[in-house]
Amino acid sequence: MHSVCRGPTPAQFYLPPGTIAHSPIAKTRRDCYNYSVKAAQYCVVAFPKLDSETQIQELREQFPTWYYRVRPYVPVVLPFTPVTLDEIQSVSEHVGRVRRNLHPLAISFTHCIERGESLFFEIEDGRGELVQLHMAMTGAEPQESLLSDAPIYEPQVWLGRVTDARQRVYALAEANRIGRSLGIIDAVTLLRIEPDEEHKLVATFPFGIGRVDYYDRFTS
Repeated sequence: MHSVCRGPTPAQFYLPPGTIAHSPIAKTRRDCYNYSVKAAQYCVVAFPKLDSETQIQELREQFPTWYYRVRPYVPVVLPFTPVTLDEIQSVSEHVGRVRRNLHPLAISFTHCIERGESLFFEIEDGRGELVQLHMAMTGAEPQESLLSDAPIYEPQVWLGRVTDARQRVYALAEANRIGRSLGIIDAVTLLRIEPDEEHKLVATFPFGIGRVDYYDRFTS
């Protein structure tokens, strides 16, 4: 086997400067590991309920080659790589515990920007609350840093990936024509990113004490 240092996936644009010490997510995150094949990754995201959902979905449907077939989301915890099913279960239990003390939060955004081949909406209202959500899920501690040169975590709404430059210019312009969007975040979702980049819903954790909605089995 060879030691493989993984670069960022398309969703990995931000790592917090004050991460991480004690959460199961921190313990399973590995940017360099020993694998002979590419493994599945997991991440925690939030799917906002948007008043502009119809317009956004109509725009996304014009680009069937976009990698991700899930609707726009806010990355909360960036992709990490559990090795065993026990580690994945531990992460799921951690997310389930944290969400019990959370309450719905409101967000808004107007402006869409281009980063590489992906488009993101810049969040206006709700930025601070999403940073706190990120810290709660990762177990971030200001005095301990995972990557000393990592940029500050910046909550944004991922819209989609367009590989063709001219189509991306069109998509960016159309996204900025939508105008101000309002949304509510009242749950987080555990996603699995397959080696072929397919995204699969694993479980959704509504805020507060309540149910967990499972969609797919854990795999490593």
